[in-house]
Parts: sequence; C-alpha cells; structure tokens
Amino acid sequence: MNHFANLGYEMKPHYTAAAALAAVFASTGAFAQSSVTMFGIVDVNTRYVKNSDLPSNLTMNNSGLSSGRLGFRGVEDLGGGLKAGFWLESDVNADTGSISATGKMFQRRSTVSLMGNFGEIRLGRDFSPASQHTTKFDPFGVIGLAGSSVSSRMPGAFASYYRHDNAMQYFTPTFGGAQLEVMYAPDESVTSNTGRHMATRLVYDNGPLSLSASYGTTNVNAAGSKLKQMGLAAAYDFGFVRLMGFFQRDDVPFGTYGTVTAGAEDRILLGFTAPIGRHQLRGSYVRTNSRGGNAAFNGSDADKYSIGYVHNLSNRTALYTTGSYIANKGNANFSLAGGASGLAAGGKSIGAEFGIRHAF
Repeated sequence: MNHFANLGYEMKPHYTAAAALAAVFASTGAFAQSSVTMFGIVDVNTRYVKNSDLPSNLTMNNSGLSSGRLGFRGVEDLGGGLKAGFWLESDVNADTGSISATGKMFQRRSTVSLMGNFGEIRLGRDFSPASQHTTKFDPFGVIGLAGSSVSSRMPGAFASYYRHDNAMQYFTPTFGGAQLEVMYAPDESVTSNTGRHMATRLVYDNGPLSLSASYGTTNVNAAGSKLKQMGLAAAYDFGFVRLMGFFQRDDVPFGTYGTVTAGAEDRILLGFTAPIGRHQLRGSYVRTNSRGGNAAFNGSDADKYSIGYVHNLSNRTALYTTGSYIANKGNANFSLAGGASGLAAGGKSIGAEFGIRHAF
C-alpha cells in the first residue's frame, strides 16, 4: 500500500504544479524536489436541521462530501530505491474563507518521510492509526451531516482524538495485502506525560476484502488517566455494492472531559456504497452505546440513520445530497450539526443537506 500517494479519501484527480513552483523556488535556491504536486478540494453545502420542538435552522456549511483542503506534496528519488518526501495539507472552509479553527496552518497533515524497501518512516503531524476506522470504513467519513463523529462525544472532548502533533510513524512493507503501522507521539514535557500517544493498526487489503484492527492510548491528564481506543473494521466489495462496518470502543476510566465522565462509548456502524452508473448511493446505520460513569452518561444511547446520493458531473465535480435522522434514548442528546442548541435528553434530530464539491 502506497500511503504517500493516498489522500485517505475519495479524491484522486489533481494537477502537478512542479513547473510553476520550480520557477518560484529555483530563484531562491530552495527548490530541490524532483516532483511537487498541488491539490485541493472545495466543498460547500446548504443544510436544514430540525431538533425536536426547537426552531429549525438553515445554514451554509463546509465539507459535506469531502473535507475542504489545500495541500502540497513532493517526492525526491535519492537513488538505490530510497525516496524522500513531504506532505503539507491545510483545511479550507470555503463557506467562510477560513482555515482550521485550531489556528494551525497545516492542521490536516505536515510530515516528512523516508521511503524504501524497508517501508516508510514518517515524522510530523498526522492522522492516528487508532482513529482510521471512522474515516475508511464509514461511507460518510466523520464529516458533513451524516459522519459518524456526529454520534460520538469523544472528538469534541479530546482535541487530539483524530490527529497528533510530534508524531513518529513507521509503515511496514505490504506482505500479501497485510501491513502494520505504528505511531508514537511524545508529550515533550519534563513535568507531565499529558498528551503522550501510542497507537498501532494492522491492515489487510487484498482484492475486494479489507480488514483492519487498531488500538491506541493517549495520556489525558497529569494523573496518568488514558483515553483508550480499540477498533475492528471490515469491508467487502461485491461490485454492485460495497458493504462495510466497524466497531469502535473509546474508554476513559477516570476524570471528566467536557461531556465525557469516566465511561466507555461503543459505536457500531453498518454501511454501504453502491454505484449507479457513474454516480453513487450510500447509506449507514450507527448505534452509539454509552456505559459506566454516572447516570447522565450510562444509558445515554442513540441510533442514527443516513442516506445519501452523489451525482458526478465529471471526474472532479459532484453534486450531492444527504439526509440523516438521530433518535436519542435515555440521557443522550446527540444532534446533527447546524441545528438549534439545547436539544433535550431523549430528543430527535433530523436534517438534510445539498452541496457541490470540486477537486483539483
């Protein structure tokens, strides 16, 4: 599996900007890459959400089908089968013209790599192996109206749930479709190990079958409490339909973090994508079970149903529409992004969006 050539999402078309960038960097003596590619996605949609008895809301949003982004990547052939590369990728919120709310210029990824017959060594900010199932085995990813992050408290409670700074990664070569990836991100503190992250994922991709297992821990406070992430995922492509699913358990044994108090959250997703000519139908069901902790957390469960259609106008431009519905139980009050705040426990959230995505 060539991780450096894979964006991790469905976008494949791009323009090679080596000639234009060479003219700029060569004049300063800074250009040393054998190839540089500029790529990006602009994705904007209009969304309607109604939360139980609260007023409905109509909003314009970013990243309904694919995460908006602008990036640069390059590879230099060092000879003898050894290559060096870099990857810089920023959020692009086209609805407002802003970048990441985190304040990081290259929030999505900023890495440098050495690649060869030994695999790949990658350094810098990147996606954790412990969170890959939610993007690779969910037909909606973690974005937009229907993404599986809508039914999870964890990403909002932990800023580093998906991506980690100061990460060191190693990807083994692929052996018969199997590959192991390992990440270690130090805390960089002499007084506390808060933020230290370790994760691994075993992948099997061979023909229509994809399997994945992952585990990761993140130190979340000075007392040594850890966010533990465990997941299993599978997908099979029958040609006329690709079925997929994952089980993800996030466990915080001690402490209170936003809406998460000393408990575990299990997410089970069943989904599919089906080609309709050059277009695509997709759908998913997500069950969220909360366990442990206090009464406000235990029994706070939800079911989410989503359906979507992607109409490809070309290889790079698509229209899309998505509908989603959340039914909360117990003390849960999950709601679709863009709705009125203050949804009562056990309430319902329903919404739809229509948008356009252009990749370059």
